[in-house]
Amino acid sequence: SAASTSNRNNAVQLNMGEKWEFEIGMPPSNSGLQALVRMESILDGPSEMIEVRYKLPFGLDVQPQKGLAVCTKDGTGGEKVGDVLRFSSQWTMGLPRGDGLISTAASFSGGIGWQCSLFDVMKAKNWDMVVEALTSNVPARTDEVLLIFER
Repeated sequence: SAASTSNRNNAVQLNMGEKWEFEIGMPPSNSGLQALVRMESILDGPSEMIEVRYKLPFGLDVQPQKGLAVCTKDGTGGEKVGDVLRFSSQWTMGLPRGDGLISTAASFSGGIGWQCSLFDVMKAKNWDMVVEALTSNVPARTDEVLLIFER
């Protein structure tokens, strides 16, 4: 599977409790949509944020360890053993985003459809929620999955 990786913070490292804020392109690859991501470092010592994108279908080796989603095998997208999965693209049914008449009109005309958002893995109540978010990235909805790791 084709994959790409990038270090979102250009080697700026943060210590536990410090915060990142950045914009990131949302799936599918041609959507043109940007999301503002705010995240706080949860790892001891300096860490960095790693963006990984996989074309579908994709494979990922992460397992729950001490309340974190930890990478257990180096991946072709650039994730490494020990990286912590912080966010995943997620597809859910919902109304079109936006404000004003267009989104209101769409909701009246039955314009409910699949919407992509970022799933915050740290807020998952259980591991099934993480798996559900990851597996919602299917070819019928998107051509890529977006994963954000902390290393």
